[in-house]
Amino acid sequence: MKRTFLTILILLLATLMLSAQAKYEVTLSGLDQVPRVNTPAMGFVEVWVESDTLYVSGTFEDLRGHYWAGHIQYGRKGETGHRHFRLKPTDLNEEKNSGRFDPEENKFPLRASQKEVLKNGHFYINIASNRHQQGEIRGQIPPM
Repeated sequence: MKRTFLTILILLLATLMLSAQAKYEVTLSGLDQVPRVNTPAMGFVEVWVESDTLYVSGTFEDLRGHYWAGHIQYGRKGETGHRHFRLKPTDLNEEKNSGRFDPEENKFPLRASQKEVLKNGHFYINIASNRHQQGEIRGQIPPM
């Protein structure tokens, strides 16, 4: 009886841990851009999934130009790919080279194929400035 109860308790805890929301940190830099970009810009974001929705929260700073666009794009590390989701920055500074991403403004419903791409780690975050319109800083989203 004790062993059955303990087994059930362990399985229940394992199930709860697997269903818990995991957040993943992504560092954005010019070193990860393809081709590399020599820039002082950096960014730090967190990504997570809740109920089939991808959320992005974080900051970027010191772009060499004005913020141009931000996207979640398809591509393996070292590869460029097409855009899936457009990021919406909030709180751009006066120079428009630093800002943040609010998760309420940056939540994206996921289709089954996009969940598979996310699971395989083939999405990346790309932030572009008017001086680097193909991207100034980038970071690969780890397999989730």
